[in-house]
Amino acid sequence: MEKKYKKFILAVIFLVFLCGSFSCLFVNKISAADLEVKKYPTIAGKTITPETKLPDFAIYLFNAGMLIGVAAVFISLAVAGVMYALSPIKSDLLGEAKDRVSGAISGLLILVSTYLIITTINPQLRAFTSTPLPPAEITAPAVKQTPGVYFYKAGCSDKTAQSYNSSVKDLGPSLRKKVNSVKNVPDIDNDTYYISILYETINFQGKCQYINPKGCQLSQIGASSASIYQYNFDPSGDGVYFYRKSFFNQEGGYFYVSNNEIQNAGLYIRNLNQLQFTGVPEDEQDCIKYDEKGDCAKKSIPTLGGENISSIKIGKDYLVLLSYAGPGETCESVVNDSCQEFPTPDDVNKTGPLQIKWDEIRNHKIIKQGGVIPNCVTIIPI
Repeated sequence: MEKKYKKFILAVIFLVFLCGSFSCLFVNKISAADLEVKKYPTIAGKTITPETKLPDFAIYLFNAGMLIGVAAVFISLAVAGVMYALSPIKSDLLGEAKDRVSGAISGLLILVSTYLIITTINPQLRAFTSTPLPPAEITAPAVKQTPGVYFYKAGCSDKTAQSYNSSVKDLGPSLRKKVNSVKNVPDIDNDTYYISILYETINFQGKCQYINPKGCQLSQIGASSASIYQYNFDPSGDGVYFYRKSFFNQEGGYFYVSNNEIQNAGLYIRNLNQLQFTGVPEDEQDCIKYDEKGDCAKKSIPTLGGENISSIKIGKDYLVLLSYAGPGETCESVVNDSCQEFPTPDDVNKTGPLQIKWDEIRNHKIIKQGGVIPNCVTIIPI
């Protein structure tokens, strides 16, 4: 009897092998195109399309995995049942069937536990989401302006404006009397900053306005010319001397502004009528009180106001600006009525004038009312 069952088992194995061989031959005739999935099956109400996003795809895989796991459990139980049915023929099959049933039940418990944890105990574990990355903000690199001084007809936004780094005696027909704004653009890499002084007329005459090294500033005069210099944060000159007599003659009296005073002030601005000379001979001092005989009873040291300054000695790194502040104005006003700067363009050595000529500062429309004499001084380190 046992021999009969052995022949039956051998016959079943041969039949399975034969069917497998025919299946392989059939599969070999199937093209790759036939194997391509035309449409994914729908699982738990979800399917896969080319437009499916990653979170939905993850949920689809989870459902598919659970379905495959359950199917594997039932197949394993079915196989165990067949083995149990054949156990009378071969006693070893009974033990293998029990092991398979035990493994299938364990797998089923794991699947059920996983499903309960994900869908019941903490549903957030099943809420696959993805936060889309914000679109990259691509900004064009800022166009770096060439360092220098720019003159604009309207605001400081004209990209066609020309850069200047030296004085301009005449701004030309396109800009003369049309300057609305001025911008001093520094060369930060080389620690170079520019200052400029606008003038109402050509050749640096008439009203003037100081433009500091920072930012865009409105022009308050109809500029026709402009002097341009590099601002010096650390001047190393010998200061500025103002003399009562020409040719730097110290014996007639002088007034000295040191380098430290200029550097600490950044912009040294004073009223000339409030500054007094030093070392003026007594017989050259101003008489402010007379006695009954007409003799001078009291004298005062002359100030730098009026036409008392005859020459200026500039000790290297400075620009001296003499200006007139009219009624209601101060020396710190943005605009002064008439200006004259030193060193002048014809001062090659830039040491200052040996003898001041007041023609330029007088050459102003106020001359019709008797002319003006400077009453303010501004010293700028350059």
